Amino acid sequence: MCLAVYPVKRKKIGGMKIKEFMENCSERELYFLDIDAYMGREMNIKVYNSLAGIYDMWIDAAPRRVGDVMDLLIMDAKYAVINDIYMRREEMQRVLELTDNVILKSYDTKSIEKFLEWGGRKILTSEKIASYLKDGELYVFRGKEVCLWKS
Repeated sequence: MCLAVYPVKRKKIGGMKIKEFMENCSERELYFLDIDAYMGREMNIKVYNSLAGIYDMWIDAAPRRVGDVMDLLIMDAKYAVINDIYMRREEMQRVLELTDNVILKSYDTKSIEKFLEWGGRKILTSEKIASYLKDGELYVFRGKEVCLWKS
């Protein structure tokens, strides 16, 4: 199972306006990488609201607080992707107390271990790290896709 990764920047998806994207995308489940959010700008809320109910969205928008994650889930994200670089461990723990609909994107084994210890299940990491992890549902980037890791 692999999901196409689409960059979201300045209210466009992969360089296309929302309407154009919807006309050209036949996939149902997608991974959105919000470049604006990673650059410190606002998340592309208008984009996600326009796609709500049409696609199963994995949204990677660099959430920093519990409220950011909840905003993504309210916008109909199937999963909010959290990143240990942007979110403190205390916030991650609080998120996991509220929802299972998160994926940790991390390349730090200590953060991954803590996430699993707190009840997290889905992890996006490198193939090298995934190859020796025993717990969790593991995903890796392969080119322009996020794929389920099979060890």
